[in-house]
Amino acid sequence: MDKGDERKKQLLRVALDVFIEKGYYGTSTREIARRAGVSSGLLFHYFSSKESIYHELVKIGVEEMRIDAEIAMKTPREYLFQTIKNVLEQLESNPSFGKMFVFMDNVQYTTVNDKEIELLLKSIDICRQWIPVIIEGQRRGEFRTGDSHALCVAIFGAIQGIAQEKVRIPNTPLPKIDWLMDMIVTR
Repeated sequence: MDKGDERKKQLLRVALDVFIEKGYYGTSTREIARRAGVSSGLLFHYFSSKESIYHELVKIGVEEMRIDAEIAMKTPREYLFQTIKNVLEQLESNPSFGKMFVFMDNVQYTTVNDKEIELLLKSIDICRQWIPVIIEGQRRGEFRTGDSHALCVAIFGAIQGIAQEKVRIPNTPLPKIDWLMDMIVTR
């Protein structure tokens, strides 16, 4: 990775913190630059505006939320297990990962009048992605019977809450994967 790419990532990490702390409308490029220890001119070398920084962070968040539906449908239980495992490992080792959960949750409730962001958010609706996988897991007898949407909300609501708590209190212990799997898996 070259120095420019590393600087851009650093600016995005700082911007992520500022957007979480102050919200979209309370954040300024001046504040991002100040916290990053760079001039506004350097910030504008990498991003044309606050909106472009925000948009870039949303795109990163969207990519992290996409699932491989084809693989998930082949092995719903294993795919869910690996997803939870990966999330918990990232929460433990990468503070920005948990912050992205908080940021993306905030994005859902912030109106910025950006059609591309609206489309991106619709494309990664977590339950829209996971309900078919849960239904397939139910069909195979791997997942509990019941409303697939409610099961999706239970498991991913728990993951969202865990991520938020890990950001709020970094030394928060993480639950075992089986505890989360027990919410949805038939034993």
